Amino acid sequence: MSRVVIVGKPNVGKSTLFNALVKKNKSLVLNIPGTTRDRVFEYGQIEDKEALFVDTGGFESEGEFSEKINEQILFAIDSSDVVVVVFDATTPVSAQDEAIFTYVLKSKKPFISVINKSDVKNREFLYDYYKFGEAIEISAAHRRNLSEVKEKLYDYIESEEKGEFDARVAIVGRSNVGKSSLLNAILNQKRSVVDSSVGTTTDSVDTPYEFEGRKYLLVDTAGIRRKSKTKKSLDKLASIFSVFAIDRADIAVFVLDAFEGVTSMDKQIGNLVAKKHKGVVIALNKWDLVADKQKFDRYVKAIKQQMPFLNFAEIIPTSAVELKNTKRVLKSISEIVDICSQRINTAKLNDDLNKIIKINAPFSKRGRELKLKYITQVDTNPPHFVIFTNRAEDIEENYKRYIRNSMYKLYEFKGCSIKITYRNTKNDEF
Repeated sequence: MSRVVIVGKPNVGKSTLFNALVKKNKSLVLNIPGTTRDRVFEYGQIEDKEALFVDTGGFESEGEFSEKINEQILFAIDSSDVVVVVFDATTPVSAQDEAIFTYVLKSKKPFISVINKSDVKNREFLYDYYKFGEAIEISAAHRRNLSEVKEKLYDYIESEEKGEFDARVAIVGRSNVGKSSLLNAILNQKRSVVDSSVGTTTDSVDTPYEFEGRKYLLVDTAGIRRKSKTKKSLDKLASIFSVFAIDRADIAVFVLDAFEGVTSMDKQIGNLVAKKHKGVVIALNKWDLVADKQKFDRYVKAIKQQMPFLNFAEIIPTSAVELKNTKRVLKSISEIVDICSQRINTAKLNDDLNKIIKINAPFSKRGRELKLKYITQVDTNPPHFVIFTNRAEDIEENYKRYIRNSMYKLYEFKGCSIKITYRNTKNDEF
């Protein structure tokens, strides 16, 4: 999915254009700590193509415009697939306009220049902006010439060809756990910049890769950081682009640091991956730094205790430095592709559901009878099951966990985050 980044000096109408393009006034859809006030990201669609739109207006720097153009705008441009440069017809060309446009040219990214507020009477500076070349005169507030902007963007936005790859694999984790090093070890080449300092990788990098006849798209992501360390705009952008990579992926290789153990940030990332129902393999990286390697079983037990929502994931000790178990990670990904694609026979599902209920029947609130009537599988990747009941709203969360865990025991869903939906039926159904 392409990323469309909107840049320009403050108060040129970037956010107004952003909202007009995504057809919403609510900008933020990705729930990352520290970004709610910035309201800068939204998925949008132009005809049959979907893209992630990024409004840099939420990340204005405080005080003077540091070194002509601040770091977060540079990062946003570098992370984009296409840039929309916004100028203001009511203000003179400034050093900020010059700096932003110069950097866009230097980045060699596809771009569209628009001159906003071109419908007002006081637009004496309109033609000054043609010094930057071809531009579209628009009014973001009144949607003037918006169709022309969309037409230009359509040519730059790539269609998501899901059939092109057997799976899209996001390599995720907090900063400095060795994600880029692990990717390089898998590829056996230096594809991402690796440094010992925290957060060296700032962008998501897509790399096509073939293994045992299957095609994968490997996505190395910037590290997701905890709230206290996402004060800088650059960190916020990096965190959100990581979540964007998870959204796009079918499978996540969740990298943990074996030497440091599971942290609170690891738990947050793992929970996010589980909630989005992605296939998961846990790479316990930096295993070469662990002194007593006979304690692997203890590591596995501790990880599953601390992150029970990822009980279904295989845990593999890896060492990017020693190229340890990189092929095993790839084999696990291949297995997950097959497992997440499987369908369970409806008759068997219902027989097994009856057995599960006999062992532990659902609790009835206020004396009202609670029945689980019927189960069917409605989708794969992830495996999605619908259980029909007379009182979906009365089913306790702990009982839902019991059903989920029972299904993992009955079926081979290693590495797959199964999805179970409870739906009410009328009295005469089933």
